[in-house]
Amino acid sequence: MNYKLGLALSGGGVRGFAHIGALRALEDVGIKPDIIAGVSAGSIVASFYAAGMSADEIFEIFSSADMGKFLQVDISKSGFLKLDKFRKFIAKNLPVENIEQLTLPTIIGATDIENQQEKAFTTGSIAERVIASCSIPLVFKPVKIDKTYYVDGGVMHNLPSYYLRPLCDTVIGINVSPSKLGPIKMNVRSLAYRTYKMMTMRNVEADKQLCDLLVDIVSIQGHSTFDTRAANKIAQKGYFETMKILKNSQLIKALRGDER
Repeated sequence: MNYKLGLALSGGGVRGFAHIGALRALEDVGIKPDIIAGVSAGSIVASFYAAGMSADEIFEIFSSADMGKFLQVDISKSGFLKLDKFRKFIAKNLPVENIEQLTLPTIIGATDIENQQEKAFTTGSIAERVIASCSIPLVFKPVKIDKTYYVDGGVMHNLPSYYLRPLCDTVIGINVSPSKLGPIKMNVRSLAYRTYKMMTMRNVEADKQLCDLLVDIVSIQGHSTFDTRAANKIAQKGYFETMKILKNSQLIKALRGDER
């Protein structure tokens, strides 16, 4: 099936709040995708948006939550952080349980770590698949779904335009993952995350080329991946950077049917 417009939301940790600002900008210019794909933080925002929630409603749900309480160390088994509490939070706040029940066709991108390939989830438990998409290798515990282990979708494609390109006439990509890394920290989790970021920075370049319109939100580079206190600032920057590109885009004018 071919869709007119697909929207791809990248990974980026707490910088995913910029996706909420970007959605608000799209709402303001009267653009709504026919299908949406998300990876990691982008999969969270994509799922709630596809459930029919506005950008403001999504922001309210996540800005009022204490994200730090969602992280648990799985001491008894592996030492990984686990996201069981976050999975329950997502399930509790979504009006439906499965991807196929969402009002907007949705793809949640993850990585099949056993078979070394990307995975596009289009059916099944939203919360479970979102957690799989968010599970940064060596930091979070892999998620087992149907006898297969999955980790963060950003390992293969941090900007999920890859999944949308064969399905859509037009693809808009929102990238909230910065192209620069901060100072190095000599501890296991920081080094694991830095290694992961180096992978995503490399693979995202090819996926940017698959977009007809790319919004690269560079002003959020100074914000930490886990800096929840900056949620409002990050969302605002996402809005203004996206709006700046949308209002000058001939593609957006064509999609709205108001070309001059």
